Amino acid sequence: MDTEQASYSLPPLTEELLESITFSMEDQENCFFLDLQQGSLVSEEERRFLLQDEEGVGEERFLSIPDWEPSDGFHLMEQFANRVRNPLYRTRLLGALQSGKGVFRKFKDTLAELPILERKWFVFKEEQLRRVVITWYREQEGVLGLLKLPAECEDLTEDILLEDFMFERVEGEAPQDLALFMQELLEQDRSTDEEDAIAALLLARRIETSKPTHFQIARTQEGALAAFLAYELLDNGLVEVPFFAVKREYRGLGLFRLLFDSFSRQMARLHYTRILITLAGDAVTMDRFFSPYGAEPVCRQLVIKSELWNTAHRSSEEAFL
Repeated sequence: MDTEQASYSLPPLTEELLESITFSMEDQENCFFLDLQQGSLVSEEERRFLLQDEEGVGEERFLSIPDWEPSDGFHLMEQFANRVRNPLYRTRLLGALQSGKGVFRKFKDTLAELPILERKWFVFKEEQLRRVVITWYREQEGVLGLLKLPAECEDLTEDILLEDFMFERVEGEAPQDLALFMQELLEQDRSTDEEDAIAALLLARRIETSKPTHFQIARTQEGALAAFLAYELLDNGLVEVPFFAVKREYRGLGLFRLLFDSFSRQMARLHYTRILITLAGDAVTMDRFFSPYGAEPVCRQLVIKSELWNTAHRSSEEAFL
């Protein structure tokens, strides 16, 4: 039997076998084993049949696939919810998981409200299950040539985004839904903290003074406004983006990256080679988004409280007393 046992080894972890194992892991009603001789999965019933009816078949021929309990699925959903960058849906998903009975159904119902987030969950779950299988495979035997670990699923792939959104360039007066959205931005920011109020004031001034007539817009496949950026064509190959925004329900999905990408490529085709972008409010930290592409600051605005300055420095007015 030792000779028979030594003849078994793990088969190559092909894409087909990997998918078969991840699919079977979620089957809570049946147990599956990897048949080391055939390189495929068999059920518990098939395994018992082979052990009883085929001569020379021993237990060592079959390897139990990784366990995957409902608690593992719950922790995976919790991990995904905590990584959702949209605060509205992050709160709702975590609330569904903490609601007690029926958490799996409530979680799935919440995801179904935003199809793009639902598909992101499926991508995330698949990648994490693949990682479990690959780690298990490595633990079973020091096999060389395994598939590379999949990349972290932090951002939605561009293919999925392109399925859900379409991009258009608008010249002239802002469409009605865009005008309403800009007004909502102003009212929304004025009702929050001091920094947002300042950002709203600057945005209002930019809207009033620049009166933009060019827009790059992202819409859902149903035609609903999702994001936009306003821009003005200047001289010497320079185009200015005075403001932009993404609707709250679509933030954290990587939508702005694709919106800006479609805009930048269109500008290049029109021979505008430099883009001047104003960052304000929540967007001030987006300099890190642009810096890997050679973005350089050309001006900077700061807000300082006069009270803090005045109390920290001796008054220069005393020199005239």
